[in-house]
Amino acid sequence: MSTNFADLLWSDGTENMGGLKTIGYYALWADIDEFPSFPAAPATAADEVTLEGNFRMKTGKYWKKLYSTMETSELIDENQGEWDGQSFVHKATIFFPGTKAEALGFAKLANNSNMVFIFDELSGGNRRVIGSEGIPAKVKPSFTTGKATADRKGMTMEIQCYGYTPAPLYDGVIEIESEVIS
Repeated sequence: MSTNFADLLWSDGTENMGGLKTIGYYALWADIDEFPSFPAAPATAADEVTLEGNFRMKTGKYWKKLYSTMETSELIDENQGEWDGQSFVHKATIFFPGTKAEALGFAKLANNSNMVFIFDELSGGNRRVIGSEGIPAKVKPSFTTGKATADRKGMTMEIQCYGYTPAPLYDGVIEIESEVIS
């Protein structure tokens, strides 16, 4: 059992804006050759939830960018389970505007696919991962055309997976086809 409990204090004036950045990343679980992992002997509480290493993609495979409308995206880590058997469910909800063919096609392809997602929090610098080597993320896409001319039109995606920690932190690189993001 870990003994990395430490003081958990708040500093006055700390910036703490909610939400996720408008660009996230996704990959098919099967396109990942090697997953980062948790340290074997974490030295701090932060180490308990921070992945080491990088995602290594299979030859010719890359992460893809995923846009979401500002102030429509969130990541929630909920505790689940009975006493002495608890874990976390990671839930992200994002909104993609419009019903263009590419969005409809993404929904068709993501439905029932095993995936991994990476999202950056809007403030604080945390990059969070949903999906792991043992437990891929699943997606439930839904569309609306809206009723009135002022209504929101587009795709809401519910993304979910499970883990022993809240959605882990990732400091590694993200390889997309045209660049490497660190």
